Amino acid sequence: MIKSIILTALWLVSGHAMARSTFQVSGNVKSSTGEALSFANVFLYKSADSTFYKAAAAAADGKFLIDDVESNSYYLKVSSVGYDDFFTPVFVINKDNPTVNFSDIRPKESATQLQGVQVTAKKPFIEQHLDKMVLNVENSISASGSTALEILEKAPGVIVDRQNDQIRIRNKSGVVIMIDGKINYMSSEALAQYLANLPSDQIASIEIITNPSSKYDAAGNSGIINIRLKKNQIYGTNGTLSVSTGTGILENSTKDLYRGNANLNLNHRNAKWNLFGNAGTGRNRWYNDNHFWRTVYFENTRTDFDQYTQRTGGGVFYYAKAGADYSLTKNTSIGLQADFNIWDGAMTSKGNTGITRITGGEAKGTTLIPGSSRTMDNLNFSSNFSLRHKVEEKEISFDLDYSGYRFTSDQVFTNNYYSTAAQPDSVTRQWVIQPTNINIYSAKLDFTLPFENKLKLDFGGKTTFVTADNNFTYQDFLEGAWKNNIYRSNHFQYRENVNALYTSAGYQKNKWSFQAGVRAEHTVSDGYSLTLDQRNKRSYLNFFPTGFVNYKLSENHSVKYSYSRRIDRPNYGNLNPFIFYLDPYFMAMGNPGLRPQFTNSNEMTYIFKGEYSGTLAYADTRQMINEVIMQDAATGINISQNQNLARLKSYSATFSIPLKINSWWTSQNNLNAFYNHYIDNNLSGNALNNSGVMLGLNTTHTLILPKNWSAEINYWYNTPGVYGVFIQTKAQHAFNPGIQKTFLDKKAKLKFNVNDLFLTSFFQGYVENGDVDLKISNRWNARRVSLTFTYNFGNQNVKSSNRKSASEEEKRRAGGGNG
Repeated sequence: MIKSIILTALWLVSGHAMARSTFQVSGNVKSSTGEALSFANVFLYKSADSTFYKAAAAAADGKFLIDDVESNSYYLKVSSVGYDDFFTPVFVINKDNPTVNFSDIRPKESATQLQGVQVTAKKPFIEQHLDKMVLNVENSISASGSTALEILEKAPGVIVDRQNDQIRIRNKSGVVIMIDGKINYMSSEALAQYLANLPSDQIASIEIITNPSSKYDAAGNSGIINIRLKKNQIYGTNGTLSVSTGTGILENSTKDLYRGNANLNLNHRNAKWNLFGNAGTGRNRWYNDNHFWRTVYFENTRTDFDQYTQRTGGGVFYYAKAGADYSLTKNTSIGLQADFNIWDGAMTSKGNTGITRITGGEAKGTTLIPGSSRTMDNLNFSSNFSLRHKVEEKEISFDLDYSGYRFTSDQVFTNNYYSTAAQPDSVTRQWVIQPTNINIYSAKLDFTLPFENKLKLDFGGKTTFVTADNNFTYQDFLEGAWKNNIYRSNHFQYRENVNALYTSAGYQKNKWSFQAGVRAEHTVSDGYSLTLDQRNKRSYLNFFPTGFVNYKLSENHSVKYSYSRRIDRPNYGNLNPFIFYLDPYFMAMGNPGLRPQFTNSNEMTYIFKGEYSGTLAYADTRQMINEVIMQDAATGINISQNQNLARLKSYSATFSIPLKINSWWTSQNNLNAFYNHYIDNNLSGNALNNSGVMLGLNTTHTLILPKNWSAEINYWYNTPGVYGVFIQTKAQHAFNPGIQKTFLDKKAKLKFNVNDLFLTSFFQGYVENGDVDLKISNRWNARRVSLTFTYNFGNQNVKSSNRKSASEEEKRRAGGGNG
């Protein structure tokens, strides 16, 4: 039965392709002296709207061939390192003109000596595409020796909140993090740890998508961040070895902030097989401290807390990935991939809390000296099977995925209470063990069917099944022994099944292009507390429409409008009805009543010369999931809990300005303005009406220096902002310079960079919600120096092939033909 379905689907995609004529474009790329220009990249674009169609790479003799071309009008773009892009005149392919040959393509050389400066081609760190922003991590100097979390801090419009383990886009939470297109289901803390231990040596690029189409999962209130790991596309046998070392530099912290990692990437590729893998290991160390000032009013008593906590931690990590792609036929391929990531870490904390109680004008002071030790073990693993069949622009793809997450936390707390005596008046100890197991199974089927009238139809479906098990054990040390606290322990199990169908249609006519789609997702969830015998079941069906309209005003001017409706489901951990005391006066609580949040997002973008852009956006979020700090009326204890805020209205303006200052100096500049307004008439008994403007700047400069040296300078700045009940009072900014030397016939690179050179990215703010009076100051080892060595070995030349992946690496540049 399954075999029959697959064969039928393949026939549907293939259609009557065998009966169609074979149209071809061929040519010969030469240098200015007439010698073969080996391995040049050749891109075929449709002339009507400059959309990318196909690509090939010239062979060692400079010749190339692009076959299976459909009837239309086109032009070619030829690119090669050290040469200006070459554009051919527009030509037509049809049954009367089935083949076109350009026998003498000669791009002009661009590598020149200007005052001892050599000019070579290099991807910018930040690229602005029509549908997304791309961070090219692989070749960035300032990103070397960093982690994924640290790279995201440099991304325009992205804010990393280390205080609450949150990532925001355009100052909105609800970001979905994907790894190679796969959604992860880790908790906020586990995800932050994973990104903090994912070295840049593993990352090829990071895509930031604010308005995804219906083909993507509907999850993600503010958009999607897709981290694409390295996968070599070069033919032959080759590899890359990278070694990185560095340290954090922060006064009044800890001496040991050293870290380092080593990574080996191997690849073998021929006409049929692509075998790939990488493995690595490393060590990471970190530090942060928090200073809280709290005032609690309860039963005619005012209590002031002055709390300072230092945390030091780190660990070692290991990772490996292996996979194979095999071409069954010219149009059909299968793939298999597996990977794992292990982190073995530990953390210690110490602090000092001054407590002053004032009753009837009389003050009484006590001191709490808290401390804790914690071990953390993370194991993440996944596997993927894929099937691809493509004939011209028709395509069918099928994916099976499994991912597993194993996270164990074991933490012992010790609290010493002092009044005036040298010895503590009392000592309490608690032991918290929290093992978490998550399993994700998914299957996805996608179809793409183009039609001759420039109509393209995408449709497909996906099913995902998630199971999570969290056994939160809380013990008190009483009378010389550990005893289970049944009131604070909780065993929670969660199951979720999401079934989705989508369709999306695109149409192009003259200067207009349209795309509209809808995605239907049916969600069934079941959260069960074995300890409380409390079950929370839900079943709901939602529709998520998307729409895109693009109009090309002229050769250099175009505008685009996009709309999408999106959902953010509560994290399983937030639904767990646990109670966790961070200290005797502050606790965190789960919320089994947490509901999904829904966002309607609108964007209008103007693009000039395919490079400069400006975007105005408005998003309306209902049932916004956000952390709330409140005070328990019965005990006076402060409580942290995720709750649904009634509404968030978000406005933003972003501008992308790439500049070529001269032949050896280029820059990418991004300006952002955000306005967020949080509204709730009854948030834990209080009215919330917080709003504020936030401005941001991100600029990256790349300098090509003499004798194979280059430099990269990144600077970002964010003014204070508003995040629900949290009000930021201090601007955050960072200066990140780096330098690189290329040697050994350009096979080796040595990169040195400094992150947050002047220590200006720390957070300060306060909470504004009813009776809560809380001020916050946070520091961490933001200033880091890193030294990275990278060596490429084996064949580094691209063999002639119709490699469709070229479309992901190039964008259209304005200009005409040469010569």
